[in-house]
Amino acid sequence: MQNILYVGSAWSSSWSVVGWMACRLGGLPVEMRRIFLSRPDSPPKLRAVSPSGRVPVLHLAGRPDEAEAGMVLWDSLAIAEWLWERDPGCGIWPQDPARRAYARCVAAEVHSHFDEVRNGLPMNLIKRWPLRDGLPSNVKLMNRPGVRAGTERLEAIWRDARARWGGPYIAGAEFCFADAVLAPMCSRYVTYGVELATDSMDFIATQMESPLMQAWLARAEAEADEVGRDIVLMYP
Repeated sequence: MQNILYVGSAWSSSWSVVGWMACRLGGLPVEMRRIFLSRPDSPPKLRAVSPSGRVPVLHLAGRPDEAEAGMVLWDSLAIAEWLWERDPGCGIWPQDPARRAYARCVAAEVHSHFDEVRNGLPMNLIKRWPLRDGLPSNVKLMNRPGVRAGTERLEAIWRDARARWGGPYIAGAEFCFADAVLAPMCSRYVTYGVELATDSMDFIATQMESPLMQAWLARAEAEADEVGRDIVLMYP
């Protein structure tokens, strides 16, 4: 039997990115199974595999005599913590306790908050936002309730992290789960062509150019070719 990670579409399911990166950082081999999230048959398919009706959700294999055999993990942060407990030497969290505590704080905050940014700037890794009505539409989107305030908080996190640990990632030189949570957030500013301060744009570029994000972007491009780019560009 094999571990199975259920995900949504690669170009638009931001939490799926996080769950997949967690498995990669934790060194857990998984079989990926995709469930599209915006189709009439999506809800029953999701409920059949996920207690929350959401993705990502990880179904663990293992031998029948193992306590974790058949266990289901239906939250990306829970997946990451289980992987770290399984192997504290893996790449989920930094090995240094201070950096690890800091990375956990960042991951927990981003995991729990910033819904206004997510809803105001929906993730689409393929789309690039056009001009509309003579005004850059990213200006309109940034003025949606909570988007600008959330963005300012994200920028404050990035600046504080680099001032403390030197970068290029959240806790220093190594990409960890806190970066996995932030990578799809960063992608939104690329999609909508939002220009932030120079140091913020540098952090965003670092996240987008990380090996794991590049691998996921390749998956999104392949899916767009499979599904049809005209369909992909309809979302959001």
